[in-house]
Amino acid sequence: MDQVLSQNEVDALLNAVSDGRVEGPDAGKQDASGIVHYDLANQDRIIRGRMPTLDIIHDRFIRLFRISLSAALRKVANIGVNSSGPIKFGEFMNSLPLPSCLNILRIEPLRGSAVMVIESKLLYALVDSLFGGNDVPYTKIEGKDFTQIEIKVARRIVMSAVDDLEKAWAPVFPIKISYSRTEINPQFVAIVPPSDVVISTAFDIELEKMSGSIKLVIPYSTLEPIKSKLSVGFQNEQLEVDHIWINRIKSQLMGTSVNLTVNLGSCWINLRDLMELSRGDVLILERDSDKALDVMIEGIHKFRGTPGIIRGNKAIKITELIGEN
Repeated sequence: MDQVLSQNEVDALLNAVSDGRVEGPDAGKQDASGIVHYDLANQDRIIRGRMPTLDIIHDRFIRLFRISLSAALRKVANIGVNSSGPIKFGEFMNSLPLPSCLNILRIEPLRGSAVMVIESKLLYALVDSLFGGNDVPYTKIEGKDFTQIEIKVARRIVMSAVDDLEKAWAPVFPIKISYSRTEINPQFVAIVPPSDVVISTAFDIELEKMSGSIKLVIPYSTLEPIKSKLSVGFQNEQLEVDHIWINRIKSQLMGTSVNLTVNLGSCWINLRDLMELSRGDVLILERDSDKALDVMIEGIHKFRGTPGIIRGNKAIKITELIGEN
């Protein structure tokens, strides 16, 4: 239809849809009984909401991997997140060029495997930089297979990224990532069926004369058991251990005064004898003089020790810790 609606016509049409006089695009999806058809095999309906903690993990991974990659290349490498979100695994694999450096990773104790994809031009530039070059990749990449040296360099980069990824995950959910193999053809990588949803995250890497991306693909079914941990947005402050704050609290606690009492012993006495006590009377305690005494800290039994005198002052020598393994 070539006719363009005016603003008044658009408003009238929207009002008619809201009043029910005109059926909207979602009309007809439920039968007369009011039952809405639900496809259990369609994961698009299952995934709801974002996983902010996963974004925090990726940010921490970027900081760690930037240091590792810059140290390996002996030059500054800038890394940032380009995109992150759900996508069908088949659509993602169809978007990859040939050849592609696809590294299959096993994530334990979670189910399933992940894929780390290194862009071809980035891999050639990294190889060139590691061997003393100037980050300039090949001018023609299409149809060129990777050599054994390039595959070994790719594995070295992946293992470095895996170590940093484990450290980034540790505060949220400790995982162990192991390298499985490297594939060149996307058709040989089938970690999940093509219709399954995966979480794809692209990390842009900028060198001095070239830039490329590393993509991390994790199946949604792998992250689903720990989705509750990844959906909590306030875990940002819990990921990093603030050692400065811990040391400050520790120093304040070490200067806190506490009451220390030593239990010399006890005995039972009736009220008549208590009222008749006078100076010089002797009370026989139930504890022997050669036995260790109980030392109480704020009323809690923490130590045992033997009594004594140091420089004219009454003292207690700690001989045993209570409750220590």
